[in-house]
Amino acid sequence: MKTKTQKINPHVHSILHDVGLLLHVPGVMALASLPVCLWFREYYAVWGFLITALSSLLIGQLLYCGFQEKGETQLRHAMIIAALSWGIIPFFGAIPFWVTASFFSNTQTPITIREFQDFWNALFEAVSGFTSTGLTVTLNESRLPHSLQWWRSFMEWIGGVGVIVLVLSVSEPSTDAYQLYSAEGRSKRIAATVSTTVQRIWWIYLLYTGFSILLFRITGMPWWDAINHGLTGISTGGFSIRDDSITSYNSAVQLAVIVVMTLGAISFPIHYYFITQKRLSAFWQDSQHKALWLLLALGSVVLLFENRWFFGSFIWLDSLFQWVSALGTCGFETVDLQNWSSSAKLLLILGMLVGGTAGSTVGGLKLNRLVFFGKAVVWHLQKVALQPNQSMYYRVEGETVTEAEASRTIEAATVLLVLWLTAIATGVILLLHVSPGYNLIDVIFEATSALGSVGLSVGITQPDLHCFGKVALMILMWIGRLEIVPVLVLFLSLINFNKKGVN
Repeated sequence: MKTKTQKINPHVHSILHDVGLLLHVPGVMALASLPVCLWFREYYAVWGFLITALSSLLIGQLLYCGFQEKGETQLRHAMIIAALSWGIIPFFGAIPFWVTASFFSNTQTPITIREFQDFWNALFEAVSGFTSTGLTVTLNESRLPHSLQWWRSFMEWIGGVGVIVLVLSVSEPSTDAYQLYSAEGRSKRIAATVSTTVQRIWWIYLLYTGFSILLFRITGMPWWDAINHGLTGISTGGFSIRDDSITSYNSAVQLAVIVVMTLGAISFPIHYYFITQKRLSAFWQDSQHKALWLLLALGSVVLLFENRWFFGSFIWLDSLFQWVSALGTCGFETVDLQNWSSSAKLLLILGMLVGGTAGSTVGGLKLNRLVFFGKAVVWHLQKVALQPNQSMYYRVEGETVTEAEASRTIEAATVLLVLWLTAIATGVILLLHVSPGYNLIDVIFEATSALGSVGLSVGITQPDLHCFGKVALMILMWIGRLEIVPVLVLFLSLINFNKKGVN
């Protein structure tokens, strides 16, 4: 039994210290957003951002400075830090929505603003933003103040590259940098050190963000639209400032959005190789990127003919756009998906489940794991057909690995797939109880979209959704952004904490 004089485990100090460091992020973001309020003379919105900045920076400083004693950190401690940070930061991100909406009490205020007087709606929007999911309870995005339009886009842009990646690029946490980098769902480095890697990720991200904004402006978007969609497009987030997402823009804009969504689905190491070596072959040099191009082409064709069968005409641009949006987990829309056939929705579900490449801004299981599953099938068939005098070789990306290494790789991918399907099933069961009027395929679609950080919706996500439904979707977005395991490690640590502390 613990006594009052017993010191807190130094591992807890390290965890709280680094969580405090990460909690500075929404505060700095809020301060950086104040010029938007002033530029558009939305002075009423200043208070929400000031409260966010003060509360975030104050609590972050208290934790950062109050817990200095450090213990020897391990990967599970980094996972706890990641899960806690990603779970707490959206509460600060919800403040600008809630406070700004509280300034409007008359009935002439657009209902889309008044809906954020319900803190559940404000929190939902922040969770969706920081996880770069894109599901929204905003009824009319075009009627939001410019400051809140910006805040939604800014959250997705930061969330797309990752809060931990941002902090690692400018500061030195107590926890091992590579462990934190891995805890946020990344593994490949494009430099000798993690700090140099995240700095290169950021300049690549900034370069492509600028390219996206200019591309959208050239193809017909107004500057404000181009800036916001540039942020949410390259981050594969999917928030829009238009009520109908990308639908009302011309075909040139929609094709430009397809290009940006595809760029967001490609891993940062490949972008770095392309920029430095100036070789187009970089985009198909490994197995998962070859799988990306194959699935983009194959899925588009299948969806095209499915819509031809259902609607009686080839809606080629919409079919291509929605497939890229699903596989790239971006969430932009050009059609009302609720009117599509169940088989078309099922195909989009499979795309959202898989996602783009590992090391990019996308959600989903990632294509590298799909490649591993394919290799596992081939290896199994080869092993069955193996002659007594033959040897079995296991090759991954051109390198020969041992059977034990191959087994560990497949085992890790299989465990995550099982966890992913379990989470979707649990979410579906909860949503079926609070979403009357929607069939099973629609509920599966919404749950998969939330877990895969996609943002495509068939209409279940709305301000009037029962709070249990909103909580279920928020949890799916949270655990999906972190690929589930860090959240499970956090829960197990909390269960065991009263028994023996964090070890």
